[in-house]
Amino acid sequence: MSLTVQTLRRTRIGSLALLIAMFYGCATPIPQDALRLPESTLEVRANQTRVLEAPSEVDILVATIAVLQDMEFNIDRIEKPLGVISASKVADADSDSEKAALLFLDMLCIVGGGSDCGASAKSQDDQFITLTMVVLPSLARSGQYSVRITIQRVVYDKEDRIRILERIDNAETYQKIFDNLRKSLYIQVNET
Repeated sequence: MSLTVQTLRRTRIGSLALLIAMFYGCATPIPQDALRLPESTLEVRANQTRVLEAPSEVDILVATIAVLQDMEFNIDRIEKPLGVISASKVADADSDSEKAALLFLDMLCIVGGGSDCGASAKSQDDQFITLTMVVLPSLARSGQYSVRITIQRVVYDKEDRIRILERIDNAETYQKIFDNLRKSLYIQVNET
């Protein structure tokens, strides 16, 4: 063999050995709790899920549409075969007291001759709320369905910057929706 071929082989073998050493050297053991969900996840899921009795999955979907429309949601998508409804709405994110306080701060700033007046421009403006509901038939009992609702919101300021991006975990919010859903389902089933 020529000297060039030997040098090329040694370079390739050396590069491969270096690459293997680097790959194995970077590997760190995975912590035991890395894939374990926090305990709060179970509580959130319990707030988001209820078991409802109904003649069919379609009855729950129809009742849900009525409840969401009463809550001023727009129905974005219905996947009847999968038992999924997606809805959204835009709402004002500021409370009246927050608006009044920010306006008052701006007026004080202007009267005081300040140059950086604009507290109300930094306030929250709109919040985009999305709701997704999934209905699954119970494996334990006929006529029972597991219903899970998840709600997220994105709050923008007056300059269209994202101020808050969060999942809604408030138990009272979910309880109110499920109470309205049960009422709507009861009325729908008993009227037909």
